[in-house]
Amino acid sequence: MFSILPHVSTTISFYVLHAYNKNIKRKEVAHYMSQLLNIIGQILSHTPIWVWVILIVLIKRGMALQTDSPVSLAKSFIMPAIFILWGLDTIVTKFHHPLYLLMAYVLCLCLGACVSLYIYRNKRFYIQNTILMQSGSKIPLIIMISNFCIKYCLNVLLSTHPSLYSVFGFNLIYGVISGFTVGLFFGGIMQSFRAKSRLLA
Repeated sequence: MFSILPHVSTTISFYVLHAYNKNIKRKEVAHYMSQLLNIIGQILSHTPIWVWVILIVLIKRGMALQTDSPVSLAKSFIMPAIFILWGLDTIVTKFHHPLYLLMAYVLCLCLGACVSLYIYRNKRFYIQNTILMQSGSKIPLIIMISNFCIKYCLNVLLSTHPSLYSVFGFNLIYGVISGFTVGLFFGGIMQSFRAKSRLLA
């Protein structure tokens, strides 16, 4: 009977140690989660109000385009213009290699426009009461929110690591990502131009 006591003792010690380690891990996870939430809270609290205004406008515009609506080329340029101005202001005033960054930006903007043209290849247009209409789609909302999230994350990264402004590689990465995502707006605009010239000629 007593011969099994060492085995019992070892087993109990194992479970006690396991429970202790598990408790420590839980405390560590809770600590890291607390730190993460604190960092997120600081980032959100230091975000300018106008950034959230842009987000609200984007969501509102994207939701409206989910249903059939009249084509407005003037309104179509508002969203990409916001992101282009937002990006160019940062590029020209803060980055240390703006020339190379702008070259990457323009090149990838054109690439993004080509990809967007393919994405919008099945976009439908029709005439209703002499007005050019476009079919509703979730694609504009996805593109808008993707642009906002990517731009926001890049700027948060730069605000927490300002030394990246001088890193040549990051300058190119910023230009590639920002240019490509902004270019995604232009496929729908080009399709609208084509439809307008074809259906309202």
